Amino acid sequence: MREPGLTYAELEWRDNGQPLSRAYGDVYFSTASGLEESRYVFLQHNALAERWAGLGDGERFTIGETGFGTGLNFLAAWALWQKTAPKSARLHFFSVEKCPLRPQDLHRALALWPQLQPFSRLLLDNYPSLPAQGVHRLQFGQVTLTLMIGEASEALQSLRLQQEQRDRQADAWFLDGFAPAKNPDMWTPPLFASIAGLSRPGATFATFTCAGPVRHGLRDAGFTWRKVPGFARKREMLCGALHSVLTSQTAATRWYLPPEPPKRPQSAAVIGAGISGATVARALAERGVRVRIFERGATPGSGGSGNDQGILYAKLSPKPGPNGDFNLHALLFAQRYYRQHCAQVAHFNGLLQLAQTDRERCLQQQVAEALAEHNSQTLARTVTSTEASALAGVDLAFCGLYFPQAGWLEPQKVCAALLEHNNIELCCDTAIEQLEQCNAGWWLHTGEKTFEANAVILCGARDICSFPQTAPLPLNPIRGQVSVAKTTAASRQLKVALCGEGYITPEHRGSQSFGATFRLKETALKIRDSEHRANLETLAALLPQLSRDFSSQALSGRAALRAATPDYLPVAGPVPNWTSLDTTYAGLRKNRKQLIQQTAQYQRGLYVMGGLGSRGFTYAPLAAEVLTAWILGETLPVTAGLARALHPARFAIRDLGKNRTAGKV
Repeated sequence: MREPGLTYAELEWRDNGQPLSRAYGDVYFSTASGLEESRYVFLQHNALAERWAGLGDGERFTIGETGFGTGLNFLAAWALWQKTAPKSARLHFFSVEKCPLRPQDLHRALALWPQLQPFSRLLLDNYPSLPAQGVHRLQFGQVTLTLMIGEASEALQSLRLQQEQRDRQADAWFLDGFAPAKNPDMWTPPLFASIAGLSRPGATFATFTCAGPVRHGLRDAGFTWRKVPGFARKREMLCGALHSVLTSQTAATRWYLPPEPPKRPQSAAVIGAGISGATVARALAERGVRVRIFERGATPGSGGSGNDQGILYAKLSPKPGPNGDFNLHALLFAQRYYRQHCAQVAHFNGLLQLAQTDRERCLQQQVAEALAEHNSQTLARTVTSTEASALAGVDLAFCGLYFPQAGWLEPQKVCAALLEHNNIELCCDTAIEQLEQCNAGWWLHTGEKTFEANAVILCGARDICSFPQTAPLPLNPIRGQVSVAKTTAASRQLKVALCGEGYITPEHRGSQSFGATFRLKETALKIRDSEHRANLETLAALLPQLSRDFSSQALSGRAALRAATPDYLPVAGPVPNWTSLDTTYAGLRKNRKQLIQQTAQYQRGLYVMGGLGSRGFTYAPLAAEVLTAWILGETLPVTAGLARALHPARFAIRDLGKNRTAGKV
């Protein structure tokens, strides 16, 4: 979470309401008219209105941008898209920004263009509460914004994770940002090389500047350019297109890439209708893929996602690294996601993460310091025990972190709501017993029936490993038992979800959930009185009176199985051919840093998403977006490093580096 170098834009506001960057001494847009400048330079000189009018149903168009700034270019493009593109077409806009605006500054800047208010309001409502370094995916129906925070060259280079297969997809570029004379560190040869590497042949560009380094950099990267009259008092600007695709030799072993680009599936089968399967099915359905989802139980969320209440919780870390980074970005994404898709069953009236140990108190203090560095209190803030008690409505003995935009959900109803889509067919009481590859993709056998799909996604927690194609994945079962008590006069006072060593939710329809136990590698599902007692003991350390009140009741509850990986990060991505992986990268046994140019075979059209552990509802939305990007060849919603950290083949590659057989648990 502590990202060195992340700073908000420091602005100076002129009398005309226009922001100026103090760091670069430059304006964000033309003093004549920022909106008209965007329309003239970027929309007109990329010929977007004409190109979008000619799109076919379901086609995707991608714009890349350097310098998100106030978001004006994005909003102008979005508004034009609404007027000219087919309703079923999809716009993907990815943009990089080194110094993001604070939410309040963004609000002030966008107020200058009331004609864009319907679009700017949605952007402001979804703008990350903490625009931390990395990738932020914002969804607006058929329009997707991928906002990358960081140095432009580094961020665009990260997108080239799958350069030859999927990220070479930009149709047009908005080369914006502060002028080369003011910001020479951005306009460099590596930037132009990344722009070319992310572009389709013939991709167009437009930029306000005609500076020599820009002309030479574009030419050397394979673009042709021409000078045209600039906007307002600016004499000239550049526009042009990519005429030659330059190839470059990879400097890394690309074990994470299938050898062939994915073919867009017309149909997909998702096995498991818990939160993993539901989020994946919804993401594919919204992109026009027909999805059939299979659930062995009677209803969606019959397994680990079937509790009455569940909390939206992430473990923030003060140190950078895959686990902390994914937890942060997953929480930010999930908070937006559930409000958009199932607000009626997501109760986000706050969550308190209490520090019950000295170690936890120290960690929370470090997290708070990192938040203070970012000057962000909207994601979470520290509270004293007195403040925590006032927020919770009950007496608490611990300080903690307060997450004002988090809370609790109704898990089964969330799963059901996500599956309400015309492109989704739900098949309950249907257990897939066998997978068989065929010419069109896969046959799915139940023992009585056979179904066919172009792509298969396994989302059934520990059941994922019941298929030989995915058996090598190290997914460990976790038994968890939650206890449910009838609400008492005292417990009814609880206003927010609490978590610490355990958790408890506010009252819902006369009852409250608390717990839960964590029994690694246990698979029995029978309710145990001993685990009810364990949950009461955990609750007693948090709320002694409520624990005593609940202990006099006959508690109900539920036990379910989840699955976790050895590194406690999910798996989300394509499934390799394990034998091919072992053979192709055998050289890693002797030298784990060896550069191997060959690519292993993957099991065509087979994907997996699992290992979400006890944070499934927090992890699933972002993990599903990662998986969908793999399936459809879209730009990933996370950094290249995080994509590799979630990849199903990572454990096999680590085993090879330790001279163990790849894919063996």
